[in-house]
Amino acid sequence: MDVQEYGHILTRSSAASGVVFPESEYKQRVEGVRTRMRAEGLDALLVTDCCNLFYLTGYYTFGSGNHACLVLPLDGEPTLQVCSLELAAAIVNTWVKDIAVSVWQEQFGEQFGAGEQLAEIVKEKGLETKHLGVEISRRGLLVSVYRALQVCLPRAILVNASALVDEMTYVKSALELECLRKAGEYTVAGIEASYVVTRPGVTDNDIARAGYDAMIAAGSEFMSVQPIVTSGTRSSFLHQTYRRARIAEDDIVFLEYSGCHHRYNAPLMRTIVTGTPTDHVLRMADAVEATLSAVIDALKPGRTFHDVVMCAKQAHTAVDDEIHFFGSYGYGVGIGFPPTWGGSLHMVEGDERVLRQGMTLHLPIVFAVPGKFAVAFSETINITDDGCEPIVKHPRQLLYA
Repeated sequence: MDVQEYGHILTRSSAASGVVFPESEYKQRVEGVRTRMRAEGLDALLVTDCCNLFYLTGYYTFGSGNHACLVLPLDGEPTLQVCSLELAAAIVNTWVKDIAVSVWQEQFGEQFGAGEQLAEIVKEKGLETKHLGVEISRRGLLVSVYRALQVCLPRAILVNASALVDEMTYVKSALELECLRKAGEYTVAGIEASYVVTRPGVTDNDIARAGYDAMIAAGSEFMSVQPIVTSGTRSSFLHQTYRRARIAEDDIVFLEYSGCHHRYNAPLMRTIVTGTPTDHVLRMADAVEATLSAVIDALKPGRTFHDVVMCAKQAHTAVDDEIHFFGSYGYGVGIGFPPTWGGSLHMVEGDERVLRQGMTLHLPIVFAVPGKFAVAFSETINITDDGCEPIVKHPRQLLYA
């Protein structure tokens, strides 16, 4: 059975059976994108970021590193181009009817492969001399594909439209918020299960396993980031995780988890102490809590990210000489595929973007005392009409094992 016959059978029996939201939700998103395209003078948009593909079409695969592209013209039906290995994902999980299939192996070759076919799709739609938006600084666009567009469409004007869909995803619909809250329930199940097994003598692998099992059992699908667990000195090494380290008495154990519901993520950071915390640890925990509270108190529609950061910075000035803090007080969360659940929206000094009702943010406050320990708390929140509300329901405090 060749790929065409395989596709025909799936189309007859299972087309769109895995689509997450009503088609009207996707059509509304597409029209929103087209409105932005018109404002920016684009005749078509080539969407290659896996999160943006999911947002607009429902396209869903754990092979999110494989080439896929939605050709979205200003007028007319879109075409979804996928490699042969992902044909089922396109038929079952999307509402798009026009699906073009490229050869899976060609994306790894030295020739243009899928890029040539993509250029032909553009030509068939009469767009070869038009302004084409391309997601140049987002995941998913292969260099070979971009080069093929340049060579095969010499009269097209390729425009960097990396932020066009991304900025639409910042504000969540009611259906999206439901998914985030379900993901938050899975997250809490993982945190609680890991807390139960944490004690001197177990390994960080044991703790991560308990959290992973609990999130999957609660309903999570495959996660955008595996459970993150570090302990003792290793907790001060940012972006590390479990590695068979044995937990000691009076140890610090850092957890950062997010369950996943229909690809929506709701992360949470918590810190466990196996015994009696030192005064140093308690002081850092107080500083983390004060900083996170300052962020939360400052979050209101209409305020800029910069304003919020300036408020939060004042809460940790007393410990600045002792800690490393990476400088982001929050970032956008929602749709995620491995290797990350984080988006492009970051709350940092100098960012004048304005908070809007419906934005969802993870607020990760991690104070690392290099070579000693780290203390971290976080919240995932939704911006409301007069402030914010937590999406993940879990007490924010040091946990004692």
